[in-house]
Amino acid sequence: MYGDLLEVGRTLLCLVLAGATIKLMDDYLDAEYDICRGKHTLAVKLSRGTLPYALVLGLLAAYLNLDITISVFFGSYAAGMLTTWREKLPTRVPAFIEIIVAFGLSTLLVGWHIALWGACLMAMFDWLDDLVDRMTDHKTGQRNMALRIGVVETTLLTLIVMCAAILLNAWWTALGFIALTMLTMLSEATTSTLWQALDEDNGVHL
Repeated sequence: MYGDLLEVGRTLLCLVLAGATIKLMDDYLDAEYDICRGKHTLAVKLSRGTLPYALVLGLLAAYLNLDITISVFFGSYAAGMLTTWREKLPTRVPAFIEIIVAFGLSTLLVGWHIALWGACLMAMFDWLDDLVDRMTDHKTGQRNMALRIGVVETTLLTLIVMCAAILLNAWWTALGFIALTMLTMLSEATTSTLWQALDEDNGVHL
């Protein structure tokens, strides 16, 4: 019994650390955009220190469960480029080529079953985020999945990949939702807006 609880805790912590790694890297890439919106994420506050900290978190996640970390990382990498799959990246190749390479590497390293689970899980979370942020992204000129193909279509795709993730590994998927909730709460706690910063500077407490 205690062995099962320990494994559950280990898997959940791995998902939280892997998710935090991805979140930090994503926020680091979006730092200029967030600053323009008056939004100071943890990555904005850490500045150049973000990537080293993200690397440490990623290594800890890999130590806890290498297969999950690899599948989630490459799954996030692939899912994040789906909305711009025809654009050319700094490597001078279209995004869809790197999507294929990312999934191929994940499959080679952890097997197609776990690789597909990671891709489905991260696509689901990415598209859920797009649905939630569609109004904000529309105002700021961002074109996420919901804005590109429609809310109904994105919702259906999200449900499809969610069902696929559950069928591939229901237990890991459930823990993934718990990890997402924890990371969302942590992100909200460590993110401040321009108005909050001004209030703090003026000594105003709401």
